[in-house]
Amino acid sequence: MTAIGTDSSIQKLSTEQRALFDYIKDIIEYADEALIEELIEELDDEGIETVEQFEDAFAGSYDGYGSKSPEAQFCEELVSDCGYLENDLPDFISNHIDYQEIWDCELRHDYFTIEHRGRYRNTSLFFSRHF
Repeated sequence: MTAIGTDSSIQKLSTEQRALFDYIKDIIEYADEALIEELIEELDDEGIETVEQFEDAFAGSYDGYGSKSPEAQFCEELVSDCGYLENDLPDFISNHIDYQEIWDCELRHDYFTIEHRGRYRNTSLFFSRHF
């Protein structure tokens, strides 16, 4: 992987790497070149080298909120999106689902995260391992 930190290193990227660099820059609003450089290197380590692979693998970006971790937030949204909570599950049950435990025991094997510690926000990007 070519380092991306300078204009000359950006010009040395392969066509696929440049397309991925531009794609990430377009879809992640807060992404600066340093974040994109780090992200592309980590994605490359996970086997994601093209825009198509990125699109297939990217599962979302979560900051977490309150006492809820990004992993628990991702898991809660995934469970909801899959329709598992649609059968009129009473609040006294749905309010006590431990989404962090679901992540820790089940989903962390199928997804990986890339953490970004920004100046104003900390974000976890989630990717499927099955792309």
